[in-house]
Amino acid sequence: MHDHQGVELRHLRYFVTVAEEGTMTEAARVLRIAQPTLSQQISALERRVGAKLFHRRPKGMELTEGGRILYTSATRTLAEIESSLAQARDARSPVRVGVCGTVPDHLLARVEQVLAEDGSPDVEFTETDSPKQLDLLRTGTLALGVMRAVHDIDDLATLTLADEPLGVLLRPDHPLAHHTALSWADLAGQDLLWFPAERNPHFTEDVLAHLAGHGWSPRLRTVDAHSRALYRHHLRNNQNLITLRTRTAVTKDTGITWRPFASDPPRERFLLATPDDSPWADLLARSDSRPPDDGTGGAGGRHDR
Repeated sequence: MHDHQGVELRHLRYFVTVAEEGTMTEAARVLRIAQPTLSQQISALERRVGAKLFHRRPKGMELTEGGRILYTSATRTLAEIESSLAQARDARSPVRVGVCGTVPDHLLARVEQVLAEDGSPDVEFTETDSPKQLDLLRTGTLALGVMRAVHDIDDLATLTLADEPLGVLLRPDHPLAHHTALSWADLAGQDLLWFPAERNPHFTEDVLAHLAGHGWSPRLRTVDAHSRALYRHHLRNNQNLITLRTRTAVTKDTGITWRPFASDPPRERFLLATPDDSPWADLLARSDSRPPDDGTGGAGGRHDR
């Protein structure tokens, strides 16, 4: 009685390769295994089948009648399995990625680039505030999250998408608009247009502490909107009102002016994050050493928000 159950896919792959290459030496080279090992595996397959599959000729390996029958079936089986594996890969669900408010478009393109390098399927972005992303990442509802960075989170693997200085956004006829760069003293008496602090309390605390450290503690004028158009509307229609943005986040808009800080600007970091034990953690680690094409990021870290 022959142990047909012992025949594995690797045995069929070895068998087909020997049949197609014609010699053990060439087949072993193609398969990248030692020739004695391949010879042993073919002999083991013949014992399990219960028949000789090859005539060992001086010039190489020649299929027996039984070998030809098995070859026809084995090549078809291996092709069907490869096709099924490809279909299974294509049928994977989209990767769900949380995105905090006002993330620049080019960073979303960077996320898609990182996932494409891994052969991942379509990306499904969902707008989610940074604090909520942490819970959704840990429960597996989100695969990854794009969030603003402030402090370390021990159980997250991250890839820095951007780390840029913030500048001042204001209306073109604002009294400060004629400055090429703004000092901290210039900002005295200016109100700060801001998002609701509960959306990202740690980022808000960090930025306001930085401003206060330079002697500017502005009155916050909060707008509960993610729309850049609404922020621009408020800036254009209110006196002594500014907001903070990175240069790359500002689109070409004749109705808005951007000016850099003259010294020690606050910074904004965006991270692509996933739990340490996530299957995506290795991908972020591999991508960490490759700077994004737009040159806005580079070094990775273990931070959040």
